[in-house]
This record gives sequence, structure tokens and C-alpha cells, in this order.
Amino acid sequence: MAMTEYDQKVYDSGYKYIPRSEFLLSPFKIPVPETKDSSSGIPSLIPRNSGGSGALQAGNINYNDFARAGFDAYANRQPTPLVDDLYQSKLDKTFMGFPSYQTGQLTGADMGEYIGSGTDIPLELTTAGKLQNIAGNITGGIQNLANKAGGFGPISAILSKMDRFNTLPELDQQFIKQSMGYKGPTVFGENTGGNYVDPFGVNVRSALGNYAEKVKDDYSSLEKSLTGRLSEKYGVQFNPETGMFENPDDIEAAEKANKMTNMMRQKYIFRQQQLKQQAFNETIAEKKAKEIERIKNLGKRGYDPAVHGETNYGQGSDGQQSYSGDSIGAGNLGFGVGATTGGPVSNRTGRGRTDYMDGGLASIL
Repeated sequence: MAMTEYDQKVYDSGYKYIPRSEFLLSPFKIPVPETKDSSSGIPSLIPRNSGGSGALQAGNINYNDFARAGFDAYANRQPTPLVDDLYQSKLDKTFMGFPSYQTGQLTGADMGEYIGSGTDIPLELTTAGKLQNIAGNITGGIQNLANKAGGFGPISAILSKMDRFNTLPELDQQFIKQSMGYKGPTVFGENTGGNYVDPFGVNVRSALGNYAEKVKDDYSSLEKSLTGRLSEKYGVQFNPETGMFENPDDIEAAEKANKMTNMMRQKYIFRQQQLKQQAFNETIAEKKAKEIERIKNLGKRGYDPAVHGETNYGQGSDGQQSYSGDSIGAGNLGFGVGATTGGPVSNRTGRGRTDYMDGGLASIL
């Protein structure tokens, strides 16, 4: 499918891993030199070092920048088998901080032959690499490896504490992966640990936590405080759409409330946008599931000319309604096509003919 004019403009601007607009909750906005949008009260600055302390200020926090970094990194992390199998890629691979591969243990003569011919020295898996392969081949990853290693005493104890990420709900895992792109400073100062964090210092990817749930909990707590206790304290009303306090009858009170809760409100706005992304992920997942189910059920329904074509060739050996050639762009074949087998189906007997893979004449298996 061709890109829209705007999506092409985004791509040409250097943002090559941003999903197309049709897959985003709201269109991606190409950054412009403008530093602040004062009309909405919501800052539009890229998170960066601010001040001598290195800590982010409220005006430096913007969800779109955080999300863009996460989506770029998420796209870059998608499987790339041809690259992963490269010699240097293997040498760069690690597991728990240890190299996954090492050069083979060769004698001096053999080593000299490889070097002299300019051939890469064969690589072999290290102990860490072997553990990595085992974990990757077990459904559930490290957590299930820990369960299977239950009889190994200290080993199982270590493994069970390593990582529970694969046990989280699939959509939570997706959201966390989409958020793993920012390693910059936080409201507490420089990110000396180098982990993926959000601007508020929360680790996005942790072994035992669930960042998706943390976002929901934060939002609920902030909403309760902003709409309740703090609104009463300053004699104002909190507008969840703008993220600001209001009081038409007492402008000064509203200004004071907004000033005193600046960081809290920015965090509320940030978490609100994250919840919208989670809801968007859920919507896409539901649509995908429904489409898969629809495709599965197409052949189960009775004959429908609009779906199965002009000629009713009956059901195939799979018990599902077959399709005539015109419905799949193949013209008049003189027989139907099985919904799941792809084999020929005829209604000469009124029951449907046996498909290729179930004993038909064309079967060679």
C-alpha cells in the first residue's frame, strides 16, 4: 500500500520507523523549532538536560518525544535474521552480561591458516550462549527455564529471580516494548544506570515489575488527588481534558493551583497519553482477532454467492463451503476450491468431492 503524502513527508524527514498514520492513535507530528505551545499549557519540548543539576523540569517533558524514541527502538528491535547471523552480530551478542559466542580454540598452525587466508575464525557458543539458546527455545523463556531447573538448587533460585517479563499479559509486554527507547535524564537527575526509563524515573523494563500496570496505578492516584484533595485545597476545578485547574470566578486561585502542581499535572498528562496508547493497542488487537475469526468462519457458513462465487460446488472434505474460481480471481475452473485445503471440490454427488490432500487423484502423499 502506497504511503500518504504526509507519511512520505515523515519518512523523508528521517523518521523511518514511525508507523503510518492509519495505525496511530493520532498522527505523528514532525518536530519543529518552536519550543513551547503556551496556548494549551502542555509543554512541547524534547526531554533534555535542563539546568546544572541535570534534572528534567516540568517544561521539558513531552509524551510525543518519549513515544517516538520508544517506537523507533521498537521497530529496530524487530527480528532481522540476515543481520543476526552475521559474524560480528554474533560476537556482539551477550546474555546476562556475558558474551554468547567466542572464537574457537584453535592450535597455532590452524589459527595462522585462518588469518593468512583472511577467513573468519569459527565461533562457538559459550556457556552463557548455550543457556541463552535453551531459554529461547522454551516456551515462556527464562521463567519456564527456571521452572524446568527446579531440581538444581541454587541454579533454579537464581533463574527464578531473573526475569518474569514473559509471564505478563501480551498487550502489557507490547506496551512495555513500545516504551523502551528513552535513557535520558529524569526529574531526579541524570540516568546514571543507563536503563530504559520514563522522564519520571520509573524503569520501563524490569525483571519483576509491570510498567503497564504502574502507568495505570499512577494515573488513578494522580486523578484522585487532582480532582479531589487539591481541587478542594485551592478552591478550583480540575479539567482532565486540558490537564489544568480552572475557576472562572477566581483566576488567581486557578493560576496558583496550576503553578504549585506543575510537575504533578505534567505527569498526569503524560500518563493519560500512555493510557490512550494502551487502549489503542487493545483496539487494534481486538480488530485483528475479529478479522482472523472472520476469515476462519468464512468457509463454515452456508453458500453465499457474494462470498463463495457464482457456482455452488458444495462443501469440501473439511466440511466447509468451497469457493468457485470467479470468487478468487481464477475464472471458471469447472470445480470448487476447498476453503482450508485448496483442493478441488465438486457438487456432482451433492456432498462434495475429496480434496487432493485427502485421497484425491492428484495426491502423491
